[in-house]
Amino acid sequence: MAGAGRFSSAYNSGVPLRPRLTGLLGAAAIAPALFWLGPALAGRLAPSFRDQGDFFYPLKLYTADRLRAGEIPLWNPLSGAGEPWLANGQAGVFYPPSALFLLSWPGAAGILFLLVHFAIGAWGMRRLLKQEGVSESGALFGGAVFVASGLPASLSAFWNHFGAYAYLPAIVAIARAGVRSRGAFLGLAALVGLQAMAGSPEICGLTAVIALAVSFLPRPDPDRPWLDSRKKSPPRTAGGFLLGLAVAAWMLVPMGELALHSDRRGPLPTAEREPGAITLPELGAGLARPRTATRTYWLPSIFVGPLVLAVAAAPFFERDRRRLALLLAGIGAAALLLAAAGPPGSWLRAIPPLDRMRYPEKILAAAVFALAALSGLGLDALRFRAGGRTLRALFPLIAAAALALALATPGPVGFRSAAAVGLASAAALAFAGDRSQTAGAVLGTICALALVISFAITGRSLFTFVPDAALRERPPTLDALGNLTGRVLTPPPRDLSRWVVRDARFDREALSRQREALGGYTNLLSGVSTVRTAAALPTGAARTIADSIDGSRDPVRAAGPASARVLWSPLRPGLLPSRKVGEFFRAPIAPYRPRLSFVRSYRIESDPVRAWRRVASGEVDLAREVLLDREPSPRPPPAPRSPILIARLAEDRPERIVAEIATNASGLLVVTDLFFPGWVAEEEGRRLPILRADGFFRAVALPAGSHRVIFRYRPVSVFLGAGISAAALLTILFLGYQGEPVR
Repeated sequence: MAGAGRFSSAYNSGVPLRPRLTGLLGAAAIAPALFWLGPALAGRLAPSFRDQGDFFYPLKLYTADRLRAGEIPLWNPLSGAGEPWLANGQAGVFYPPSALFLLSWPGAAGILFLLVHFAIGAWGMRRLLKQEGVSESGALFGGAVFVASGLPASLSAFWNHFGAYAYLPAIVAIARAGVRSRGAFLGLAALVGLQAMAGSPEICGLTAVIALAVSFLPRPDPDRPWLDSRKKSPPRTAGGFLLGLAVAAWMLVPMGELALHSDRRGPLPTAEREPGAITLPELGAGLARPRTATRTYWLPSIFVGPLVLAVAAAPFFERDRRRLALLLAGIGAAALLLAAAGPPGSWLRAIPPLDRMRYPEKILAAAVFALAALSGLGLDALRFRAGGRTLRALFPLIAAAALALALATPGPVGFRSAAAVGLASAAALAFAGDRSQTAGAVLGTICALALVISFAITGRSLFTFVPDAALRERPPTLDALGNLTGRVLTPPPRDLSRWVVRDARFDREALSRQREALGGYTNLLSGVSTVRTAAALPTGAARTIADSIDGSRDPVRAAGPASARVLWSPLRPGLLPSRKVGEFFRAPIAPYRPRLSFVRSYRIESDPVRAWRRVASGEVDLAREVLLDREPSPRPPPAPRSPILIARLAEDRPERIVAEIATNASGLLVVTDLFFPGWVAEEEGRRLPILRADGFFRAVALPAGSHRVIFRYRPVSVFLGAGISAAALLTILFLGYQGEPVR
């Protein structure tokens, strides 16, 4: 303990920086984010890089529209025959920062959403490094690596993963400190709950592993026995995680239910797990050089630069921090191996729960976290190692090298000139601000600011924007769809994406094409119901239906049983793009099963996948027959020769459907909406058993007469999750009110 205190004070020897300058240095880590996003905020633009314009914005805006209307969005009826919405972690229905999208300016909401998470990440890394006794320049250096290097800049296009990534260092900082007070315990629970609500189970899992690992190596505290801290830190950390996950149970319990009814119930095929995995040499090149071409397409940049890699090696030469440095290095090395293509990474990714994860590049978040922490520690190690005279002699040479590093960074002349001016100003500010500062402190400050400027330049090309109005602008081509009573069949996403990016960048034209083609989740903003869903965790039914349509010899006919009424495509037969941009093919689909139908004949097929395939192959007469999973009760008698039927959809809301029907014969009311736990059918207060129709839809047996059947979505998982979350919040309030330290 004495060594740790001596080491910390040695690092911070000399007169401290002026408070104002200290504050500026602390905030400088998010300067690249302000450089990337600030002009767009002033110009009323919205970020559109990769999945933002066609996926995350529609998710957030659809959710905000429902909340603004006074509804709790439990169900999305517009995608994939319906899907549970509270279970969609990417929607973040009750995630606090998502409240920004209630603003009338969606572009500003998206930019502020990103800036909030950039700030959380920078604050968390600063806290972690400062509690290790790192100087302001070291904390800035590590914070810049964590929030402004290639991976976080690329990850910001995926709001759920970036949101979870931002909480990682703050959670680890509390675990590293040993969770020695009740306030720390409650803070850990709150941060874990927020991270879970962000909607990235993969990064939450990485955070839990890292936090538990560092909890076995708590930071020495001279006021508390070392063995006592080491024994109690892991249980306290685990308890904080459990309480935090309970806070997020309103989303996690429905998400777990959805996972049981999705393709993640079992291991994913190897071909779906491996996209995004790149070799170790490619990973090394990507870390060292900006925008290195690799086989990855999920993260276009993982650049940190050779300066960071060199500085990150310095802590291993310091005895007092060697154990922490070795732990961080082990975390980084394990993450690189897990994310790399080929063995042993591919072998490890076949082990549960990793065998259910797509895009192994997500694991690189742990590697960048480790590099950021090591580089922050390393900058101080270099300052501490070199004597004052040596530093003063080497200062001009090292400052020139830092300038050359920034100036040699690829970018326009204006950016490079700004880098030179910024570094010169930083040097002048450091010397003029306090002449009693050591040369090492000045050098550390300049190196940190050089890194910030370098990241600002290299990351700028990763961000593209569209006018704010383009997000909700309805393409005129969609008017050709008219008022459909069924769903729309669109081309497979991979085929459609090639058309979207043909002669277009990720800007307004690309977004316009996505909106026209109903790509991603853009159908939510147009109010058009589609057969496909863009969900990262789709229901097993939606996945099976889409795969069977794409694999069919006659995809149009195969889509008819899913209530697909029209084919909407910019691709000619054979997947050739139309000669004119904006030219779409609207082809009617027949035969098709209407969303609401009444049939009198049925057959039994208990296996849902086999039932759907039989229906999609044309084996079933959609106008007269349906496949059920079991015998209806009561069993309908034979129909009369001249049946009379009047049916209509009296009410059609996301969580409530009312069907009115009058018939002189018994039969089955079929609704081509997803059969999913939580849906109940009632008539005059009496529950009706819901049968599986055609494998994935709903049906109820009705006798002759007039009926008013109400379908309601009342999922037990939502009420159970809400109850757990309420109990967890009450626990936090009670413990906070007590105000006593955990013992």
